[in-house]
Order: sequence, then C-alpha cells, then structure tokens
Amino acid sequence: MRTVLVSHNDLGLACLEELDRLGADVRAVLTRPELDRIADQTDFTRFTDGRDVPLHRVETLNTDEWADRIAGYDPQLLFVVGWSRLVGRSILNVPSVAALGMHPAPLPRGRGRAPIAWSLIKGLDETALTLFHLVEAADAGDIAGQVPIPIEVDDDAASLYDKVVDAGRTLVQEAYPRFAAGEVPRTPQNDDEATWWPRRRPEHGRIDWTRSPREVYDWIRGQSHPYPGAFSILGDRRVTVWAANPPTDERAFVTPGELRYRDGDVLGVGAWEGVVELTRVGVDHKELPAGALVTDYGFEVGDQFAHVTDAPW
Repeated sequence: MRTVLVSHNDLGLACLEELDRLGADVRAVLTRPELDRIADQTDFTRFTDGRDVPLHRVETLNTDEWADRIAGYDPQLLFVVGWSRLVGRSILNVPSVAALGMHPAPLPRGRGRAPIAWSLIKGLDETALTLFHLVEAADAGDIAGQVPIPIEVDDDAASLYDKVVDAGRTLVQEAYPRFAAGEVPRTPQNDDEATWWPRRRPEHGRIDWTRSPREVYDWIRGQSHPYPGAFSILGDRRVTVWAANPPTDERAFVTPGELRYRDGDVLGVGAWEGVVELTRVGVDHKELPAGALVTDYGFEVGDQFAHVTDAPW
C-alpha cells in the first residue's frame, strides 16, 4: 500500500522498517528538523539513504503547502508516530484508507503527554501501545490495534521505551496485512473511561523526599534517559538522579533527603519511613556513581537534599 510516515523517534523508525519489510510502498518520510530539545529524536537517513524515498524535515504539518505535498504522494495510509503536535483535518483527509497514530498507553486510559514517564511514575505494572485512527482531538480516535506491555520493577524510561519499540513492530506486523487485505479495523473508544495525563517539563522533575521510597524510586526511573531526569538540590549543586535500586519494604527512622550512608558507589538517602539507594547521578553535566557525591564532591553522610519548597528552581 502507498504509505507516508511522519515521525522523529525510534518507534517511528521501527514501524517504518516493518512496513518496508512487509512490502509497503513507502512514498515519503517526514521528520522534524534536528533539535537538541527533542529528547528522543532519531536519524531517519538510516532508512532513506540508499533508497528512493524522499526525506523531508518539517516543523509543522498543518499548512496548505504540506497538505498538497503529501497529497502528491497519493498515500493510502498515513502513519504519524511520536509527533507531539495535533494533525489538522486538511492532513487527515489526505490518505484514501486511514490516517493512523500510535500512543504508548492503554487507550482510552492515558490520553495526553509523556505516557512512558507517567506509567512509571504511577507505578503501573502494565501499559500498552495503541494503534488508532487519528482525529483532531488528541488520542481519541477509534482503536485499530493494541499490544499490552508488562512493566517490571527494574524497568526505567529507557528499558520501557525499548519495549514500546518492540510493541510497535508487533502492531505493524499485525495491522498492516489487514489493511492490505482491504480491512479497516476500528473499535470506538469509550470516552467515559478516558483519563488524561498532562505534559511534563524538565522543571517538573524535582524530587519530593517526603514521599515513600517506592514513590521516589518510581519518580526517578520514570524520568531517566532519554528524558531530562529527576533532580534535587544538595548544598549549592543541582544533582540529577539517573538511577536507583528498587526499594525494599524495610522501614527506617530517617530524615527525608538526608544522606544516610555510602556503600561503595551506592548512596542511601532518606525518604518517608525508608531509604532510597541512589546508584547513578549527574553533576556539572557529568554522569557518575552516586557515591562520588561523598568521595569526589565533598559532601558527607548527614548532609541533606533540599525539600521541594526550599529549592531555588
């Protein structure tokens, strides 16, 4: 089937590779300009180089020019994957069969932004990747397919994203042959069951050490690479926390945010009635073992991370 794909991330690239493997006639790929502020941007020249597939870099699709240019490729299917902006009707009306999106949440639950981060922050043990028909409202179109994704306690944003990419390949493998056979799978979403997850910005990553160890741990892993990271203030330094050990159920009489102990590269920090063991941190744009805050930066056991209300950011 004649196909145009719009994406800027590894999920889109994986879908593109599967579409090509299944025999889709990929007419064009549209991606974003190269921008440092896009955390999960990937290079689509890995696919287009050596193929007769034009690659366009575009900031927004919602112009008459791009509606006309995409229409010129005469697509039957339009895939828009990982695109953070809504697509207008002039674009949605271009493909003759379907305009499709993917969202890493079990729609109708989890419409909105940052679904990978929120799935971890909320401590979910399962999420999903949903293939759906695009409409002008965010993540609200009929569902064309859905693959469940288990979340393990040691998953972080990077490992969960890898699972999402694998699920994208599975969804394309399942759905594309149905479209190619003349089916148009669609199941309406139940809007009464819909939930909305809000946008996250880097400044939203401040750690509240008065939360339980599990909540702090989920907060850290949900914002790790490729995202900007959870952070806290120790003395006059902003410390990004990239990784921690899954907490135990052991209770402890501690002060939230206090450096309780160093065990090699591990740094134990007080939370609500327990301890969170930090393993990787970032200071001065360098990533290093958490224990280095004591061995290399002059902090001591007993020092305390600032409370959220005390932080200058």
